Amino acid sequence: MKKAFLIYNPYSGDRNFRLKIDQAIYKLQQGNYVVTPYRTMSIKDIYECIKFAKGYDTVIISGGDGTINHTINAMVMEEIDLPIGIIPSGTANDFASHLGIDKRISIACDVINKGKCASFDLGKINDRYFINVAAAGLLADVSQKIDINLKNTLGKIAYYIKGIEQLPNFKAIPIRIKTEKYVIEEKVFLFIVLNGSSAGGFKLAPDATANDGYLNLIGVKNCNIVELFNLFIKMLKGEHLDSNNIIYLREKQIIIESLERVETDVDGEKGPDFPLNIRLSNKKVKIFIP
Repeated sequence: MKKAFLIYNPYSGDRNFRLKIDQAIYKLQQGNYVVTPYRTMSIKDIYECIKFAKGYDTVIISGGDGTINHTINAMVMEEIDLPIGIIPSGTANDFASHLGIDKRISIACDVINKGKCASFDLGKINDRYFINVAAAGLLADVSQKIDINLKNTLGKIAYYIKGIEQLPNFKAIPIRIKTEKYVIEEKVFLFIVLNGSSAGGFKLAPDATANDGYLNLIGVKNCNIVELFNLFIKMLKGEHLDSNNIIYLREKQIIIESLERVETDVDGEKGPDFPLNIRLSNKKVKIFIP
């Protein structure tokens, strides 16, 4: 028998996982796992409980992108190098979507039971690791500002409602982007640095993978409202990368500076202040994949 340490966030998404945990344990037991569940009560709790995972065969995470982010950061801090299983139960689940992991508990558990693992890059922003995205600007911090009850009731629609609320107040922020090849000074409404391919339900870097050895920066330049609207339509279709209003870079390290006080977002959680040193770390994580 294999031992699995299951960390679950009871407040993720529609909060239904806590009512279906028996289903998850039953499916994992069919895969020859003995499961120890741990109900997290706070972010701090994740960093405390991960110590108990030492001596296990795998860590399983049920939650959204933020829960995955903090669990991975905690594992790196404690030098726990175990394969990770994901049971998506957040609202957006961007990284799980990038990997093609189904939100249905039985199917997500089948992925873990099958035992197929792949190694993935970890990005690092200042002193914090991220698995999927680091961003700032228009709509980037919606997940931080959104009311938890609205988020749990309406799901992704809640993100769009909050985004629309922000539109009258948004403005372009001046930034300087420095890489090994470029120095770019530009006003942007939004920039996103992706390790994977998706953020906010959009396939923003369609050809990117989280183990290709590169980070992908996408910046939305200052433009008028009509151009911005048309750009979002292109994003829905995956046709935005060739737009004159887009900055697209594929790099291993990106330094971003700004004098503006703008909140940053890291995998759906509040990120560090500028300047930002965003790069591929020398760490990798093993994750069960379909």
